[in-house]
Amino acid sequence: MLGPAADEIGVTLARLVEYRFRNVGRIMRKAASKASVGDRGIVNPRVVHVLLEEGSYCDNELMAEYLGGVLAGSRTPTGRDDRAVSWSSLITSMSSLQIRAHYLIYRELAARLQGLNLDLGGSDRQLATMDIELSEFGNALVIDADVEPDDAINHSILGLVRLDLLEHEYAAFGERDDFADFAPNAPYERVLHIVPSLTGMELYGWGQGLPGIMADNFTSQAEVFELDPAIPRLTQVTFGLIPTLPQTSAS
Repeated sequence: MLGPAADEIGVTLARLVEYRFRNVGRIMRKAASKASVGDRGIVNPRVVHVLLEEGSYCDNELMAEYLGGVLAGSRTPTGRDDRAVSWSSLITSMSSLQIRAHYLIYRELAARLQGLNLDLGGSDRQLATMDIELSEFGNALVIDADVEPDDAINHSILGLVRLDLLEHEYAAFGERDDFADFAPNAPYERVLHIVPSLTGMELYGWGQGLPGIMADNFTSQAEVFELDPAIPRLTQVTFGLIPTLPQTSAS
């Protein structure tokens, strides 16, 4: 019925299958690298379905890193735990810029707040208010994207707020003078001002491969997980409500 066009369709389908198979393989390798030595378990079939159907179209390295963490953390003795379905669906619904923004922000929180006696599930979360120099953040965001930094910031931060991955009532970005009443102590002329959310911290834990990370144990269990190739740490970051922290170095 299709004549010669059938050959072109066959070639396209073959390439699509190869593309999806390669992406699933990348996710599996990421999961294997995050799994604990000797760890055993079964992945819920619904989780497998989402990863095969949606994850197989994700060729972004960082998105594969997050999905690999979800897969590594979803194994249980009986395979009945299907919490990873919602997290997999959330990740695959995000753009590569939104995933990168989430990683840049929460990696700094994990690194800089590690070991502090803070319960970020309660009133201590306000202490995690973080200011980032906006130009550095924008440049880190678009390092491999064909989008202008300001457009990328607008898309990614508003997207994270919409998905409850940042506290919406505190998120702001732009010229410091434009929201001086909101963030009077912001140290940069152009600033990204954020407070982490419960969902945002939990998602970072799943990306790390540890589903047990919540707001109340984020500072003790969340760790920096690196990529290959690595994404450089942000250097111009401050926590104005925790003055004892080193404020401008990526340590």
